[in-house]
Amino acid sequence: MNCDRSIFQATLLVALTALTACDGPDPEAKARYREIRTAIDDRKSTCGNTENDSPAARAIVEKDRLRGVTRYTEADAPELMADRTSVSYMPGHGTQISYTSADGRSWLWYPGNPRILEGRWKLDDSKDMLQVCYDYGPGTYNPTMKDAPAGFQCGSFHNQKFFTLDTKRGDVFGLATAKVLKPLPRDAAKPYSPGCAPAKKPLLKNGKPPLDNLQNDLKSYIGRA
Repeated sequence: MNCDRSIFQATLLVALTALTACDGPDPEAKARYREIRTAIDDRKSTCGNTENDSPAARAIVEKDRLRGVTRYTEADAPELMADRTSVSYMPGHGTQISYTSADGRSWLWYPGNPRILEGRWKLDDSKDMLQVCYDYGPGTYNPTMKDAPAGFQCGSFHNQKFFTLDTKRGDVFGLATAKVLKPLPRDAAKPYSPGCAPAKKPLLKNGKPPLDNLQNDLKSYIGRA
């Protein structure tokens, strides 16, 4: 492993030389640099979890190309949102589980809420950075921002993906038709959060990715309407 890392680091130096030696930016050299940097980061951290290193774990992580959200391009964004269940964990909000359909509808299971919020989502590429926008309608309240938003509220798509722990095709929890039996615990996803960077996502526990574990953890919290 040390030998492999040394080879990657040496190659990275070559890539850096290519970037700095030319008169202007070299797209091929920049792309190669990003590829090598990603390879180093992948080998550098498991965030204290060795389950992600086994061949079986790799197969789980790589089964869905967009499940491992540490690497993606803006071209992946629509695919990463359409017909997807995602779980995130972040300061302030805690655990959030959502389902976003291909036709622009969204359902959000938020800590403490007595019901699933239904709304809309869209991507906005008119700004300097790609944004993802949500509208959960009148009467909703953001306890972290302490406001009652009106219309679509937008934020960085990259930031959202940074806090995403796992994503999977389909409405995994049946949020579109679900009834909340008990409020979602704020720290439900905390055991499956790497807590450091760079991290191999999803972080496996008991050989399972976060959404699989949460389906079992939360089976008494949600039911069909």
